[in-house]
Amino acid sequence: MTTPSFTIATPDERATLLFQVQYLDMLRSILDSASEGMAVVDMTGRQLYMNEQGHKLLGISPTDTAPDDWSAHYGLFLADTRTLCPSERLPMNRAFLGEEAPVEELFVRNRAIPEGRYIHVSAKPIRDRQERQLGAVLYVRDIHEQRHAEAERRRTEVRFQRIVEAAQEGMWMVDGERRVTYVNRFAAELLGYTPEEIIGRDLYEFLGQEEVRRTQETIEVQRQGQTVLINDFKMLHKDGTHIWTMISTCPLNDEGGGYEGSLAIVIDIRQRRETEQQVHQLNAQLERRIAERTAQLEFSNRELEAFAYSVAHDLRTPLRSISNFTLALTEDCADKLDATGLDYIQRIRTASRRMAELIDGILSLSRVNRTEFIETDVDLSALAHAIREQLQRWQPQRTARFHIQEGLVERGDAQLLGAMLENLLGNAWKFSRGREVAEIEFGTLAPQEGPRVYFVRDNGDGFDMEYQKKLFGVFQRLHTQQEFEGNGVGLATVQRIIQRHGGHVWGEGRVGQGATFYFTLHEPTGQRAPLPPAQESPRTTPHV
Repeated sequence: MTTPSFTIATPDERATLLFQVQYLDMLRSILDSASEGMAVVDMTGRQLYMNEQGHKLLGISPTDTAPDDWSAHYGLFLADTRTLCPSERLPMNRAFLGEEAPVEELFVRNRAIPEGRYIHVSAKPIRDRQERQLGAVLYVRDIHEQRHAEAERRRTEVRFQRIVEAAQEGMWMVDGERRVTYVNRFAAELLGYTPEEIIGRDLYEFLGQEEVRRTQETIEVQRQGQTVLINDFKMLHKDGTHIWTMISTCPLNDEGGGYEGSLAIVIDIRQRRETEQQVHQLNAQLERRIAERTAQLEFSNRELEAFAYSVAHDLRTPLRSISNFTLALTEDCADKLDATGLDYIQRIRTASRRMAELIDGILSLSRVNRTEFIETDVDLSALAHAIREQLQRWQPQRTARFHIQEGLVERGDAQLLGAMLENLLGNAWKFSRGREVAEIEFGTLAPQEGPRVYFVRDNGDGFDMEYQKKLFGVFQRLHTQQEFEGNGVGLATVQRIIQRHGGHVWGEGRVGQGATFYFTLHEPTGQRAPLPPAQESPRTTPHV
């Protein structure tokens, strides 16, 4: 067979030649390689041709069944996947009726495709040159993956929408012209609107003048691609009142990175603001009350100190008179008084001296709080040595061994700390005088967590721990005046001095086995030194 010469044929002639018998294989290959399924049907409903893609998508070979049975034959369902497609909705049947390009989304499921797939079906009438309809051509396109992707996208959008609408925070979006493109229900109701009343309006309609200025600055920052957090941001409620919010906003950019709007999260902070305001008011009230109470306390302390000082000085005059007249009575009238009378006079003089000592104790105790506090580095070891020398000069006949730890330096008032050590070491000296050799120690416990713990220990008469709480009370004594002299204010003075230095003091003892007084200085707030374990051996440097 001679091959036609295409070089001498016109385009129309070449198109006619293409449909000759020798080119049918070429036409079939062209149709079978199409990405869409194709089928040709004549006006009787007889299927003349179906390409390979059509057979693959429909799953079943062409049939000579009547068009009304095609849905059942191929398993063609509507998009709900359950309802068999009525024959009048099939695009091929609609094309037979002359409808131009009918389209339908169907779901095909049959024995060849048991899992089913979504397809897009369209048809087009076929007419000759005289516009007589000869049949129809059917086009089938696979949209299963696309359909699933769209369904997943819709599910994602629904989930996102539900999350956004259920959030107890506002979501607000504006475009590059500040028009609101989206607002969730929380943000809308926060301002007294519905979302429909806000979308499409200018953002500035919901802001005050100051917030407009801040927003302009924020937008300029966002154009540089930065996220901005704005605290204490006022928005306008529908009724004209202000709503306090906190805004976290970030830019929305197009594919080229250009600014095209903003997304903002709006947080209602009205309750927080109200709480802060209440706290400020309570703090102000508390500070005012503290100032008032402090002033009252200072006034009371000044009045008490003045009273104690005045009483102490005023009492000295009658005491001095009592002492002088009893002395004159003893000297001038001794021959006129019997032994009983002289004993009475001696008792009066002793009581007067005791009263004078109590007055001195009151004045000493009042001076602890009135003395100006001057803080320096104080060598406690050196103070202890000086007190030791003074005690031994007063009573050189006594035998005593002092053990004083060296290098103990603390920040504090030298005068007050000296008075504190005089009382503690003086007590140790006094209550150990019944011992053949007095043992007196001053030092610190072994290093431990917390503040440094100092101690003063003796081997004297000690005390009953049952009366421990009375140790630091004013005029509280655990021994009689006949046993040991004293006015009962020494340890009270010690406690006040240590408290002024931010520490605390406590004592331990046993009757006849000595006593130990511990104290700390400058304890951190809320941190108190632990009590030392019983019978802990002190670490001191012996000094005789």
